[in-house]
Amino acid sequence: MPVTVRPLRESEWLPLVEALSQSFNAPVPGWERFRERLGDEQLRVAYDERERVIGGYAIYPMGQVWHGRSVPLGGIAGVGVLPDARGGGVAKEMMVDALAELHRRRIPIAGLYPATQRVYRSVGFEQAGERVRYEVPLSSLGGLRFEVDVTPVDPVDPQAVAVFRERYRPAHGNLDRSDAIWSRLSQPYVGRRFAWLLGEDGYAILQHAPIEGVPFDLELYDYAAPTAATARTLLALLAGHRSMAKKLRWQGAPSDPLLALVPEPTWSVVDLQRWMLRLVDVPAALRARGWAPGVSGELHLRVTDELLAHNVGDLVLTVADGEALVRPGGRGELRVGPRALGPLYSGYFTASQLSALGHLDGLDAAIATADRLFASPTPWMREMY
Repeated sequence: MPVTVRPLRESEWLPLVEALSQSFNAPVPGWERFRERLGDEQLRVAYDERERVIGGYAIYPMGQVWHGRSVPLGGIAGVGVLPDARGGGVAKEMMVDALAELHRRRIPIAGLYPATQRVYRSVGFEQAGERVRYEVPLSSLGGLRFEVDVTPVDPVDPQAVAVFRERYRPAHGNLDRSDAIWSRLSQPYVGRRFAWLLGEDGYAILQHAPIEGVPFDLELYDYAAPTAATARTLLALLAGHRSMAKKLRWQGAPSDPLLALVPEPTWSVVDLQRWMLRLVDVPAALRARGWAPGVSGELHLRVTDELLAHNVGDLVLTVADGEALVRPGGRGELRVGPRALGPLYSGYFTASQLSALGHLDGLDAAIATADRLFASPTPWMREMY
């Protein structure tokens, strides 16, 4: 099917909403808020040969944190195609367009949450990190008490959001959140959220699910609790809902420290998603990334990329003192394509694992050097986009 992808025009908003609503089962008011958060400049639309809107997607410009350093990220979201236009390569054409658009904007990495992996792998994305959802019965959180001050705030109040942003400390793989992401956390598409400041260093943003009626569960959408006293206070605040609410759910790290404060092992993992990553500009992405303290070495890469010709070639990566230098040339001792570069860059899979999967190959010494240079904590993310 011939497909054209271009920026949204005002007259095409309602047809795009129709395509997105049929793809995501989301109400029209939610898409209006989606548009307001991102702005029309972040919306792209797919057309068929009759100039009919058959799909679209959006880009969240933000950052992603790698060993303490934020790298510009284009988060691809809202990828939807009308049911009668599916199966003809529309989604792939939109992803090819997205990579070209991000390169034009000089954004070196692209990320997304896949509903299906095949189409995204066909353009070079691969699994690169986790989003883990935990659940615990509120009845098991007894015996905890407030140890720091708890102050209710309006989660959409700009002053409150400013405090949230100040207290947010992103770990490896976490987002360097844009205004649009903070808006998603504070104000849902349906219902409302509640928030508190916890002492001098913490906060919590939660929502009831379902949005009306009892009993309900608590969805902790975002929080900061960097000290034991703040974390225990957070759990005590949530436990105080247990006369009406039954369960607490939250997104946390793969080895989430909050679990260490749950009195009994009553928690469970109720969902685990893997997000995907793709390097749009390999040299720029490598230069911008943070590196583990004390790690140093030189790696000779031979990069292949069927879609982005500017990435193809031999590079020498030199890492020292948390910085990377990248220059053209070298011996090409580690041969990598985009599906290997995403998880290698994030540290989700080692070079040895990617070699075993058949995603890269090279000299044993080069694979061992890549294992050492890219070694990282498991990359994870709390929010979706």
